[in-house]
Amino acid sequence: MIARDRAQSAPIGVAILLAVTVVSMSALTVTIGSVVEEGASEAEARGAAASMDAALDAERYGPHERTLTLHEGRLRTVDRSVRVLVGERIAFERAVGGLVFTAGDRRVRYVGGATVRGTGTGAAFHAPPSLSVRNGTLFLDVSTLDAPAVAVAGPGTVTLRTNVTHDRRHLTGGGYAVAVETRTPAVWERWFADMGATTTRRSLDGDDVPSVVARFPDLREVYVFVHDLHLEVGR
Repeated sequence: MIARDRAQSAPIGVAILLAVTVVSMSALTVTIGSVVEEGASEAEARGAAASMDAALDAERYGPHERTLTLHEGRLRTVDRSVRVLVGERIAFERAVGGLVFTAGDRRVRYVGGATVRGTGTGAAFHAPPSLSVRNGTLFLDVSTLDAPAVAVAGPGTVTLRTNVTHDRRHLTGGGYAVAVETRTPAVWERWFADMGATTTRRSLDGDDVPSVVARFPDLREVYVFVHDLHLEVGR
């Protein structure tokens, strides 16, 4: 009787082992697939950040063209503004626009001359803003896209065309602050704090996108260098 029980248990044991193996292989396949997908999204986001930085380089004059390859990603323009405040009064304001790339949970955001890369809820500067303070004077570079509303998705190649012109504004007085409208306020707050500014969040135009308002101590004048990119996004 014992021998018969043992003979029956052998096929049952093999069947259980096979079932466990199948389940394990299925879980492994799903895990590998997720890793591959995450790796592809990360690679596409890195490529998009590099292409956007190169295409939207403000240190040039005249026309320029750069391509960006989309696989699973999506590219769209958004409305954003940069302002300089004196106390509560707006002394300078430009609609700078923004360009946002999305692939999975990866995002690349370009606003005002700075590029932010993010994954999920975390984000950091890929290319920080061009801003400096020397001897009571603030020097601020602001890049404007001046692009129509566009949304394109992959797969395919997108062409980013710019025709760059430049202007300058000089503000004198005191009590200056820089306000940047952004979906990643924490990144800007950390960066402004490292620059010696105190920050608050405000909605300056009544929409749901906050502006990070950074106040620098003892400023007497501001130079704003405006780079109009005149961006066109097309296939």
